[in-house]
Amino acid sequence: MQATLLERNHRDAWNRFVASSPHGHILQSWEWGDVKGRTGWRPLRLGLLDAGEIRAAAQVLIRSLPYGVGRLAYVPKGPVLDYADPALLDVTLDALRDLAARERVISLKIEPEMVEPSPVSDTFLADGLVPAPAVQMRSTIWVDLTASEDEMLARQKQKTRYNIRLAERKGVEVRSGTPADLPLWYRMYEVTSRRDTFSIHGLDYYRTVLDILQPSGLADLLLAYHDGDLLAGIIVFAFGHEAQYMYGASSNEKRNLMAPYLVQWRGMQWAKARGARVYDLWGIPDHLDEREDLWGVYRHKRGYGGEIVRYIGAFDLVRAPLQHMALERVARPLFKRVARMGTQAAQ
Repeated sequence: MQATLLERNHRDAWNRFVASSPHGHILQSWEWGDVKGRTGWRPLRLGLLDAGEIRAAAQVLIRSLPYGVGRLAYVPKGPVLDYADPALLDVTLDALRDLAARERVISLKIEPEMVEPSPVSDTFLADGLVPAPAVQMRSTIWVDLTASEDEMLARQKQKTRYNIRLAERKGVEVRSGTPADLPLWYRMYEVTSRRDTFSIHGLDYYRTVLDILQPSGLADLLLAYHDGDLLAGIIVFAFGHEAQYMYGASSNEKRNLMAPYLVQWRGMQWAKARGARVYDLWGIPDHLDEREDLWGVYRHKRGYGGEIVRYIGAFDLVRAPLQHMALERVARPLFKRVARMGTQAAQ
């Protein structure tokens, strides 16, 4: 088994491997690394090769901290491999440890696409990794896209199904957006973030996402209009067997037309048409309590008839314990803010 950093000529092979894995994810796609490469990170694509074939993949994002205090590394929704092969997992962790040493990072965080319960957590602990604050939301709802559309509608809450049909009856129409539509969507997104109190990136971030992912069919901007008025819009992703809804906005106008429900349904249809088997609604509270800040998000998303899943979370490979401890105290609020980005229901 050979561990090596792969170059752009390996992009197609990388994407085929990640997309075909049950633990693959859009955040491990080559294109997502390109997005992060334009937004302050340096992506490294670590592959473990056997006779030239990729057996494990880890897209590692490196970021330098201010004032020259060091560097951090993060593997979002990775590494990607057959977790049922303990020897392969051990070799992959060794390769990540070697990479962290070469890059002289304070710590390297991994956050695989693995659902609880899983023995992998115990493997990480036995290998010296430590539980860490999650960057992505640990709990979410998966909607089954393998069912027929009639079955999917039947599984929804009655109110959700009614609102989708109401929007259709009232003449709400959903179309795919272009880069020229993004500023208008972003102004609505700003309104949504203030109304529902969540953080967002700057406009250029979403422009970069669409510039890189939309031409490849990995993402789309879906916009809901009524009589020329933009009422709701979401950015959706599809890669391999899984699709995600990450970013959503809705207007304060014509809320009685229930446009957010229809645009979300169109997002599921878009993902299903691309062969995705699961539609990830991207985040609900870990504790299902009405006092939770994100209770309204959960209440909206549960209406689509999906299954609640919880990931095993994040683990750190720590190289500089004292620096890591100090940074954890500073970074924990940041991780919490980042995790909440995109979890809104855009109602």
